[in-house]
Amino acid sequence: MLYSNVLGIKILQIFTTLTTIGLLFFDYTMQWWVLSIFIYFLTGCLGITITYHRYLSHKSFKMPKILEYTFSIFGALGGTGSTIGWLAVHNAHHKYSDVDKDPHSPHTLGLRLLLTIYNYKFNLLDSKSLLRDKFHIFLHQYYNLIILGWATLLLVIDYRYFLFMFVVPVCFQIWASNISNYANHMYGYKNFDTNEGSKNTWWVSAITWGEGWHNNHHAEPWTYTFQRKWWEIDISAYTIYLITLLTGNTNSLNNSKY
Repeated sequence: MLYSNVLGIKILQIFTTLTTIGLLFFDYTMQWWVLSIFIYFLTGCLGITITYHRYLSHKSFKMPKILEYTFSIFGALGGTGSTIGWLAVHNAHHKYSDVDKDPHSPHTLGLRLLLTIYNYKFNLLDSKSLLRDKFHIFLHQYYNLIILGWATLLLVIDYRYFLFMFVVPVCFQIWASNISNYANHMYGYKNFDTNEGSKNTWWVSAITWGEGWHNNHHAEPWTYTFQRKWWEIDISAYTIYLITLLTGNTNSLNNSKY
């Protein structure tokens, strides 16, 4: 049976946030924090933004299955859900943006959204594109065990790896995701007149690898890049282009019509 794992995300958010704040009072060298940012790139950029969002949800480019599965694992280790769970929520968000059935609209949930409170009853039909793939079913069913196994392995090797390769990156990922869901529909500007409240927010893009150009995305969700103006930097789009270049898939890139 497939189920929602939002409760686990809430628990992770509380634990990793308190622990990360505590780490600020200890004299760890900068290299540990840089390691956390690198892991956040793997989980947040390669995992969530590129694979969960632009590849699996919107099919904006193609890449080999080995990369799809590897990057999906990276995304899962970021602590914001499995591919099936994430797609279900995201697809519902596009279908019901800023109305009552939107899983994470700040206009209905307010600041509670920052605490991983979703207005969503898990529905398999919202992620049906993955339900024939045994890998993604496995990743969803054993998501909590995978997270626990990864954390335990790091702790056994060295408690500092546990702190800076698991705790801090997960804290970054969960807060970046929640802030993105909130701010991208509250603050910023519009390039396109869409029928919902999406905005372009530069500072959200800075912490989410380019996800802050949200109005651009809602106007054309099928495109691999959210950049429409030269100064709208989209690190994930540049990374996608490099991936497709190295794998011979540049002709699969879906581009803007504007």
